[in-house]
Amino acid sequence: MTLRRPALPTDPGEALRGGLPIVLVLLAAAVPLARPIVLVALIAGLAVALRREAAVRWVWAAPVAVVVSLTWELLPAIRADPLGADCARLTSPPAMWRLAEAVLVVLVVTVLAYLLRSSWRELGIRRPARPVVSFALATFLVLAPLGLLLGAWLGGPFFGPFRLDLTQPAALLPALIFAFSNATLEELAYRGALLRWAGRVVGIAPAVVVQAVVFGVAHGGSGFVGSPLPVMAAMIGGGLIAGFLAVRTRSLLLPIAAHAALDMPLYAYFACPG
Repeated sequence: MTLRRPALPTDPGEALRGGLPIVLVLLAAAVPLARPIVLVALIAGLAVALRREAAVRWVWAAPVAVVVSLTWELLPAIRADPLGADCARLTSPPAMWRLAEAVLVVLVVTVLAYLLRSSWRELGIRRPARPVVSFALATFLVLAPLGLLLGAWLGGPFFGPFRLDLTQPAALLPALIFAFSNATLEELAYRGALLRWAGRVVGIAPAVVVQAVVFGVAHGGSGFVGSPLPVMAAMIGGGLIAGFLAVRTRSLLLPIAAHAALDMPLYAYFACPG
């Protein structure tokens, strides 16, 4: 994947309109009730930019998948059994719900790529060099066990008590479905579409920062038992690292592997109450 020069708009009004989608996606990340309105606004702006074949069509398309995912979170999710009966069930509600969200995001990005005449390779859906593949596998094999062992302890002060009963190996299967679904949809939305398509207009380095900030703000919801600020700061830092890796390796494989490994204990929070 080659880095293209930003398709900067030459008209000042067009440049101003190009910055509006970034403001809108930040609003959606910070204010949940604004998400459906922001989604409609982004689609309308994208339709106009596509009809005019304006350079800013890329930055209008860039946040759509992110806001689709954020809007999905407003839906009443199917909850797991409060006593933990779904913890080791392959088709547990949290795993299936996140898988459905991942399918939706993939479909949205596919449609957007078609409209923009873009490609999966441009978004990082490609096999990188062999050393990167090996490093991605090693990263998952190292981080996943650490996450399972330490995740509940590290996350307890923010999310409350939860557990992953490691004496039930079957619980690892829905945890894998949940983790890879979540990692795929978020990496494709943030480090794929938001970073790459916005980068065509604002430049890659600013786009790395933008997607990281949006990623952090989006993880500052109301479900914390403690302050969400440390989690938001950690997500911004993680978003910066993942963005750098996606650009450096020209692939989303390594960010997805690391992200999925770290999300393994998150499944326990939704399906294995302590």
